[in-house]
Amino acid sequence: MPDGGARVLDAGLARSKHLLLLGADVTDDEVEALVLSRFPEAGRVNATVLALTPQSALEGPWAVPEPAALGAGPEVTQAYAIAVPAERGDPVPEDLRGLGGILDAFADGPPVGHELAIIEFAQAAARRLGGAVRVAGTGALITPEPGVDLAVHSEVWLHPEALVHVLTPALPGVALHLGPVADPGAQPPTAPAPRPAGTEDLDEGERAWIQAEADAFDAHALAAEPATEAYGAVCALPDGGTVAVEVEAEVSVPLVLEGLDWARSGVIRYDLRWFPADPEAYHSAPLDAPTLVARERATALVEGAARALLDAIGGETTDDDGFLVDP
Repeated sequence: MPDGGARVLDAGLARSKHLLLLGADVTDDEVEALVLSRFPEAGRVNATVLALTPQSALEGPWAVPEPAALGAGPEVTQAYAIAVPAERGDPVPEDLRGLGGILDAFADGPPVGHELAIIEFAQAAARRLGGAVRVAGTGALITPEPGVDLAVHSEVWLHPEALVHVLTPALPGVALHLGPVADPGAQPPTAPAPRPAGTEDLDEGERAWIQAEADAFDAHALAAEPATEAYGAVCALPDGGTVAVEVEAEVSVPLVLEGLDWARSGVIRYDLRWFPADPEAYHSAPLDAPTLVARERATALVEGAARALLDAIGGETTDDDGFLVDP
């Protein structure tokens, strides 16, 4: 948060600029790290201005003493002003309104081109940092919901059977999926992988340790051949939802991995995605209590699956916005 001598956001700036609204626990370094993850040529103009591109910049942080005046909750204590030329499209059709997000906030004409890229970054940063985006002029707020999906990037290709073996402790009942992962209900899952022999009488802690050791060994042993084609796996959840895993070679190395030596020879991507039982309820605002509970459970499962993969094959994890995360 800005210190006691920080500049205070004035009403004129709040009206004229898009704002990235954040809480007290977010540091300037965290914001800059996200900027560099998306815009590698970004750089400091001075202590308070960070150029994203030649046409856009973030200025701040500014102290926000009265968040209610911005329509924000009391958790907001600081703001970054977003300088970017306006580029707008046609008004949003009526049937696309009411879904929240950028289209609702810019109903009279959504951003396009460079402005859209900057607003999408601000929305992603707000999601990652637990903040919001306030739109210039109208004062509309974009408060993105937390993401669930993750991707593990590794130099190791797991054979399908090895993937199921590695993921079973984190996703009980996970099974290979023969249909498109985008439609996980198309192919019913097969029986879960059997428990390793000799572990029936062990307690849960001993069994988990043996399972993890076996996973790491099998992953290493079965990763000798390079990737040949994409495949997937699914785990049916008790609430009717699904966690799907899709494995494929990445066409290009993600920006956040470009500096890593191991990524230069090619990267395998393991996408971990949650498909809720009621997609319509999940994409409505506000979310109802059952959907929030389902998302919390799915988040724990996806994070556990990502940790299992990292323990077995190494690599890095990114969220759905392409930012590095530690699951």
